[in-house]
Amino acid sequence: MAPKEEKSIFLEFEISMWKNYLKTSFRNLKRHRVYTLINILGLTSGIVASIFIFLWILDEVSFDQFHTNGDRIYSVMVNSTRPDGTIDTYIANPSRIKETLVNEIPEIQLATQYSFETSHLVKYKEEGYNETGLYADSNFFNLFSFPLVKGSILSSQKNTNTVFISENLSQKLFHGEDPLGKTVHLGQDQEMMVTGVFATIPDNSSLQFDFVAPFELYLQQNPWMQNWASGASRTTVLLNENAENPSDKIANLIQKNCSDCTSQPFLFPYHQLRLRGEFENGVSVGGKIQQIYLFGTIAMLILVMACINFINLATARSGSRGREVGIRKSIGANKSELVFQFITESMLLSWIAMFFALILVQLLLPFFNQLTEKTLRLDLANPVFLLGLIAISVLTGLFSGTYPAFILSKFNPITVLKGDNRSLLKGQGLRRILVITQFATSAILIVSSIAIYKQISFISERNLGFNKENIILIDQNEGIVKNYDGIKNELLQLSGVENIAFGGNSIFSVPITTNDPVWTGKSDRSDIFFKIFRCDQEFIPTLNIPLSKGRNFLGSQDASNYIINRKAAEAMGLDMETAVGTELEMWNGKGQIIGVTEDFHNDNLKFDIEPMIFMYSENLGSHYFIKLSDQAATMASIDQVKGIFRQYNPDYPFEFSFLEEVFEKEYQSEQVTGKLALSFTLIAILISGLGLFGLASFTAERRTKEIGIRKVLGASSQSLSLLLCSDFAVLVLVSLMIGFPVAWYIIGQFLSSFTFHIEISWTLFFFTAVLMLGLTFLSVGYHAIKAAWTNPVNSLQNDE
Repeated sequence: MAPKEEKSIFLEFEISMWKNYLKTSFRNLKRHRVYTLINILGLTSGIVASIFIFLWILDEVSFDQFHTNGDRIYSVMVNSTRPDGTIDTYIANPSRIKETLVNEIPEIQLATQYSFETSHLVKYKEEGYNETGLYADSNFFNLFSFPLVKGSILSSQKNTNTVFISENLSQKLFHGEDPLGKTVHLGQDQEMMVTGVFATIPDNSSLQFDFVAPFELYLQQNPWMQNWASGASRTTVLLNENAENPSDKIANLIQKNCSDCTSQPFLFPYHQLRLRGEFENGVSVGGKIQQIYLFGTIAMLILVMACINFINLATARSGSRGREVGIRKSIGANKSELVFQFITESMLLSWIAMFFALILVQLLLPFFNQLTEKTLRLDLANPVFLLGLIAISVLTGLFSGTYPAFILSKFNPITVLKGDNRSLLKGQGLRRILVITQFATSAILIVSSIAIYKQISFISERNLGFNKENIILIDQNEGIVKNYDGIKNELLQLSGVENIAFGGNSIFSVPITTNDPVWTGKSDRSDIFFKIFRCDQEFIPTLNIPLSKGRNFLGSQDASNYIINRKAAEAMGLDMETAVGTELEMWNGKGQIIGVTEDFHNDNLKFDIEPMIFMYSENLGSHYFIKLSDQAATMASIDQVKGIFRQYNPDYPFEFSFLEEVFEKEYQSEQVTGKLALSFTLIAILISGLGLFGLASFTAERRTKEIGIRKVLGASSQSLSLLLCSDFAVLVLVSLMIGFPVAWYIIGQFLSSFTFHIEISWTLFFFTAVLMLGLTFLSVGYHAIKAAWTNPVNSLQNDE
């Protein structure tokens, strides 16, 4: 026979064999519809959870990866050592560090300096918007990959009155007209010429901005930044190719130029800031990477649980496949062919489940995006995503099908065809272990997700020591500062407004700290750091912060006087009865402590209440706080407030946020974690329930004769139902004994990151136990009752 003919015959045989495998697989799936449905539902649920988590992880790890030469881009970070040896890490660094780095460190090819994101009015003719932007030097667009679609970097290098705007802002202001050369207002007074338009910033960029103004202008407006002791800007560098991180060379750069400074700069990979940008005592301890590990583990656990369902049901049903295996072996099928046949079935189920999972993901994606505040989409053209889907399907099919395939293919055809089914019913011990594994995992997820939710509720409902209800927050701008007296007088005439106050920063997490305060009796070795909050005389009463001693600010006559909290009095070693009147010198000059407030939470609840000093200021800060009097008429009051602001400040759009919403954003990461954990826990419970339902069906079917005999001997239907349920209940109880200690440890680790947290209560574990036992009785109970109520005559006539 010619080689070509042999090759053609072999190819035809291969195609015929594959057709036979697929045809047989479809027949088996169709013949056992209930088990097929249970497997598809379980696998689909597991794959849906895995795809959502995979999409979320892909988005997180893609942040800042689009920059050209991204592996050579580093952020300049600063470690600042406190007198007690504690190290704080900041991304802010001195404005003078950039030129020194470029001139003295040969490994650095390029450096750029830019401000933190700031909000400004950007106005063209009569149309203006509050936009977020940056001040950056001329190297900004050379180092980062934010491409210009119009204009040139060179045209703005020597001019401080130029600005680059995004495509989005260009469309909003100019409605399709060419913006180049046109003049816009940045704020009310600064005229800027548009010299470039950059592409819309991608969502997976840590920097989000719609305009870029010259950094030189920022320095002119903030001359205090031009010294080595101040840090209010960011610096990013590009290293030469093959250059090693020169952090050791730059460690003494600040101290060499500032003898009083204790800060040490170092370089940290820019693309790792989001994932690993949290530092403790000068060492990176994580960031988003911890959530990635957490949800990646959850995805694998859920998928394994779905695969366990398939393994359990496949091995449990081995008896019904025994004759098929015996016949196939007797007519010449070898073990490898049988293994391949059974793996083909599991792979087919896996691909069917993947098909339905993709449909469900597409339908549920808007809800997932709303939950995570992202804009994820199914991008099958993305090779990484596509390879991920293929990997999930293949691994799911192989993991699900390999063990049952090898078990089934080992059956002795002579024994099976003689009707001896004892060898077919092996594997009960393994099935029990797998069920215990499933439910132990479910118990861990249930307890953990409930604990996270209870902690979030605890944070939301905790008394912070001040009133945050019915207060709206308005950002400061030039127009409000100029017309504040008129605005305030008009607002106080409204029946829906109780008060208006000025405050420097976020009261929920006061960012400014210093050890500069000097008071009578301060030790030369004192290393106490105080939080500093600037406000006017209306702030403390507006937020209803209780004064325990002394009085509030009266106005500008208290410009050099101070109010402290109890923690500060204790830190200073002052007696509460004599603290008022103590001399205190700070940035506003030498004055006295005129009041002491009760302690309130001035930082994230992960941390303790810190010593705090209130300094009087009428406009040096960021926010106005307006207290509304009637919650029922809130929106009507806001409309009236809006009218007054538009009257006095027409150039700026009226934008506000509720103080309670700002508080919730402080814990947004924890809220997302809790919601995702709860969602995936529900999927895990569904998968466990489906597995139990299938196994209960098999068990009831296998014990039909036993049940019939017991009924003939006088057993009641209730006792027979309890008999079937008790076997599974024991497995669940064992799983709880394994899962609860693990859950207790995980919860303890999570809560330990909060100074103020819930206590781990026994009711949490009791509720989980009741829930899981209830799920067990629901899943098993249907089949148990059905089998118990079956006529024993029919049961005993069954040949199976």
